[in-house]
Amino acid sequence: MLTPSVEASATPLSRVEQPSSVEQRSPASTGNLLSPGQVAKLTKLPIPIVAPTYVPKGFRLISADGASVKYANGGDDTGYSIAYEGEDGTCFAIASSKDSPRKLKQIGEVESVVGAVKMYEETYEGRSSIQSFIPVKGNPVMISPVWQLNSATGSHEFCKALNRAEYERILKSMELVK
Repeated sequence: MLTPSVEASATPLSRVEQPSSVEQRSPASTGNLLSPGQVAKLTKLPIPIVAPTYVPKGFRLISADGASVKYANGGDDTGYSIAYEGEDGTCFAIASSKDSPRKLKQIGEVESVVGAVKMYEETYEGRSSIQSFIPVKGNPVMISPVWQLNSATGSHEFCKALNRAEYERILKSMELVK
């Protein structure tokens, strides 16, 4: 079972500070909100990075982390996570994954620049989430809602899920980050 979490398990490349003004939130519905420095660091990873070109109004980037770890036995533990949160506590994340949609119920499919992307539904700890495995190397997955750290309380909790129409719109906008 995929555990929806935006915590990085390796050394983070970049951590985004909480915005202090509305100006740092998505003013419209374009762009992935990654800074040029974050793009430069993430694209150094040996796997493709995907991010949406559409981010809903009022959403902000809350983290962009990644690491590439090579082991002496030839193993590779490269991965990344990009997480967004809306003003109302709604959130979604895109992260590299070693999971697959095994035994998940397919609920739809959308076309994006990177190809056809199937949507799956999973129930985790009594909560329903939508997950989509994006068809590029590194097996990135988009998930909403996710399990994340609440900086105010210091505890982990689920954020609110995107509605299906907004989830699909974001998913359709996925592109490779260059």
